[in-house]
Amino acid sequence: MNLTDVTFEIPSDVEYIKCNVNQSGFYRVTYPEEMWASIITTLLNDHTKFSPADRANLIDDAFTLCEAGELNATVPLQLSLYLLKEKDYAPWTTALRYLHSWKERLSESPGYKRYISFFKKLLTPVTKYVGWSDEGSHLKKLLRIAVLQSAVSIKLEDVVKPAKSLFDDWMLKGKRIAPNIRNVVYIAGIKFGGEKEWNHCWENYQETQVSSEKLIMLEALGASTDSWLLQRYLLRSLNRDMVKSQDMETVIISVATNSDGQFLVWRHLKAYWPQIHVLLGNGSLSGLISVVVSNFFTEYDYHEVSEFFKKVDVGSGQRALEQSLETIKFNIHWVKENADIVDRWLVNYLNLVQTS
Repeated sequence: MNLTDVTFEIPSDVEYIKCNVNQSGFYRVTYPEEMWASIITTLLNDHTKFSPADRANLIDDAFTLCEAGELNATVPLQLSLYLLKEKDYAPWTTALRYLHSWKERLSESPGYKRYISFFKKLLTPVTKYVGWSDEGSHLKKLLRIAVLQSAVSIKLEDVVKPAKSLFDDWMLKGKRIAPNIRNVVYIAGIKFGGEKEWNHCWENYQETQVSSEKLIMLEALGASTDSWLLQRYLLRSLNRDMVKSQDMETVIISVATNSDGQFLVWRHLKAYWPQIHVLLGNGSLSGLISVVVSNFFTEYDYHEVSEFFKKVDVGSGQRALEQSLETIKFNIHWVKENADIVDRWLVNYLNLVQTS
């Protein structure tokens, strides 16, 4: 069937119709405002009336349509409240992707702390559900990794404390950490530790012969909140005696995806561009450019990135650069259109929570 316009009648007693059931088609679906309200009410009352795939689909559509300017930002925020009861992997991994991207865009907005409070409230029940014991189905293990990583990134105290305890037991007593949560624990140890913890992981990176363990260590070492440690790490990545050429990209990305390191790594990229270009080559540079600048969201950022890359050769990375500049433009527009709306909603929501 190849129809561009189909009309059908909906009985008056039908509150909503869920289209694209189980996300079987590659298209977006929006609904009238009152139907979104009915869908959200159903999710809040009994989210299991929709399958996990449908719940993930509704989250995806709501956030994507908001980003396209087709839906008010309050709709995905209101819909997200049902996540307080969500225990399935697909909806959570979909939601976290958007919640983190909004976190980055709002990081210099007046409502940032309120957004983090909201994010923490959403994550608290599911982190208690997954716990730290490496048990359950494959999907539950994936859920555990995803939500614990997110909780560490936003400094959720109920997660940070046990993660740091597991790290200290490993560092000081040699206690084994379950493989599936190793990455989360290492990141927490580095993020909420200091030079001692960082050096311990660096020594382990140098000593281990297990490639997967090396990768986990490299990713964790970029999670520090100390600028001087991150700067030292970036400089070491230029030294072939310290970091192998194939690991250099991992080092830079690990710092770039750390909100405390993204501008530091941008300065590093500019300062050492010729060396990085030679060491990585055009292929890896394409992905690197995107990761380093894709979370920028001000006119100044856009101008600085644009002007810098006019002066250097990016080779086959030109398309990635153009896409990255478009992403920055989009981020600028999104903040202008949505930051105030999001903050007003957060003020109302947090006031309601405090008085209830």
